[in-house]
Amino acid sequence: MSAIWGFAFVAQIKGMEHLGPFLFNACRFALGFISLLPVYFLLENISGKKVSGHKTQYDSQLLLKWGPLTGVVLFLASSFQQVGLLYTTAGNSGFITGFYIILVPILGIWFGHSTRPATWLGEPLRWRACIS
Repeated sequence: MSAIWGFAFVAQIKGMEHLGPFLFNACRFALGFISLLPVYFLLENISGKKVSGHKTQYDSQLLLKWGPLTGVVLFLASSFQQVGLLYTTAGNSGFITGFYIILVPILGIWFGHSTRPATWLGEPLRWRACIS
C-alpha cells in the first residue's frame, strides 16, 4: 500500500511535466468528482429508506456549514503539495506529507481531544501485520 502511495508522487511529478500544478489538481479533482457521482446517486436513492436496519438521514445544514471549509482546506493542502513538487523531490514531498500521521494526534491533544495508546501504536502494528 505504501508503495502505491509513494508512486503517486512520481506520477504527480510526471503529470506536471505537461500541466501546471493548479490545472493538474483541477483534473485530479474532476476525475474524483466524476468517479463519485454514481455513489451520490446511489445514496440519494436510498436516503430515507431503511438500509440494514438503520434509517439513513443526512444533515444538509451541517454539510453546507462544513463542506465548503473542508473543500478550501483540501484545495490549499493539495495546491501547496503540487507547487512544492516543483521545487523538491518526490521522496521529500512524501516524507513531509506522511508527517501528518504524527502531527494529527499531537494537534488533537493540543485542541483538548484525548487519545489512546493504540493511536501511537496503530501505524507500526499495521505495518507489522502487513509484513507477516
